[in-house]
Amino acid sequence: MDRFFIMPPVAAGLGAVMALIALTAPFGNTGVDGTLGAGLALLGAVATLALIGLARWRRSRAALVLAGLAAALTAVAALFLMQTVLMLAMVVTVVTLPLLRRRERTHP
Repeated sequence: MDRFFIMPPVAAGLGAVMALIALTAPFGNTGVDGTLGAGLALLGAVATLALIGLARWRRSRAALVLAGLAAALTAVAALFLMQTVLMLAMVVTVVTLPLLRRRERTHP
C-alpha cells in the first residue's frame, strides 16, 4: 500500500514562502528585508523543498539526509534572523522527515 505523507513538503513550502516574505517585505518592514541573510534563508528553504522532492522521486536516503541538514541549518538562520514562523516551519520539516524514509517494495 503506497502511503504519501504530505507534512514535510507542506512545511518546507511554508518555510519558503515565509523566507520570501522576509526577503521582499511586501507587508511592511521585516527588519531583514533585502539582506544577504534573508536571501540565504530563502535559498535554504527552496533547497530543502527540492531535496524532499528528489528524495520522494528517487527514494534516495542521501537526499533525505541532505534535506534534513538544509532544513536544520535554515532553522538556525531563521533563529538568528528572528523569523519565528520560518524557524518553526523548518523545525516541523526536520521532525517529520523520518516519515519519508524509503518504503518497502510491494511488487516483486
